[in-house]
Amino acid sequence: MAYVFQIALTCWFAAVGLLAIRKRQALNLFLVSGVCIVGLVGVNAALSLAAQHTAKYDLWLYSADTALGSPAFLLGRIFSRTWLYTLLQLTYDLMPLVMLLVYAAHLLLRGTPQRVLAAFAVNFAAGYLIYLLLPACGPRYAFPDFPALPPTAPALYTLRLLAPPNCMPSLHVSTAVLVCWFCRRWFWAQPPVAVNLALTVMATLVGGEHYAVDLVAAVPFALFVYAAAQRKFRAAAVGLGVTLAFCCALRFGLAYILAAPRVFAALCASVVAAGWLYWVKLFGNHHIDMRQKVPMSFAFDQGAESRHAGGVALLERVDGTIESVDPLGAVGDDGNVEGIRI
Repeated sequence: MAYVFQIALTCWFAAVGLLAIRKRQALNLFLVSGVCIVGLVGVNAALSLAAQHTAKYDLWLYSADTALGSPAFLLGRIFSRTWLYTLLQLTYDLMPLVMLLVYAAHLLLRGTPQRVLAAFAVNFAAGYLIYLLLPACGPRYAFPDFPALPPTAPALYTLRLLAPPNCMPSLHVSTAVLVCWFCRRWFWAQPPVAVNLALTVMATLVGGEHYAVDLVAAVPFALFVYAAAQRKFRAAAVGLGVTLAFCCALRFGLAYILAAPRVFAALCASVVAAGWLYWVKLFGNHHIDMRQKVPMSFAFDQGAESRHAGGVALLERVDGTIESVDPLGAVGDDGNVEGIRI
């Protein structure tokens, strides 16, 4: 399915390039798209190099997954021979294109493209570093008969697999969660991004790219990424701390997990639920529908007075000059309104 992504990204790059000839915003999108393509090539090269020199802890993750019912193997057996499998693989491969679409929406619809770009950059930069804490490849690489379960529980030992160690946490799921949150300001975008999140979760498991515990770690990790992009460093520290603690528990505390599988399952559910509720508590009240006008109850400069004229705020300075400001110029995801002088 990789060729589908290559064709789609090529068409996207060509289309944006044509728009960039006449539109300045499209030029920014064109440049960002080019950086993404170069970045993907570099990341794939780095992961290929890491695949040859890192021992993989897949058996640790598989053992922890048994406490959750081994959902990757279960769902793989159910859906691997259905038409849904093709749709799931397509969703999995087109994740970079979804990221570019979200960035384009924020760029062209007066959102917060800088924060979107910062969040995606932190997501992958930090994610690849955490990969090294608990390197693993996924069940389809560690178990040749996937989605069939191993006949016996394997002993714990590191594996030498020629596959990228990009398993824990799932950056596909963290990206899909970020996409949902960045698109919450537009009602028309919420259904498709919710479907994308559901299909991404299914794709990571059915395709054997991830274990269920990878998806659990993706929720607090996504909280860390989003909070860091919003400069909420205390919340970012909480998200990162929970992510690292969860990874360390899997690597060094597996004996306790296997001794109390129901407790571990409840812990995983708590991590996901508490992470999401904490996220909503911090940022949920800042939902702003871009179709609504934002009152300009502030002034940009000291001594400036604002008044409205035809939906555009006019700022009158103390020196008598008048400056128009677009009230919907940049509404931050943290609720801050930043006007743009026009």
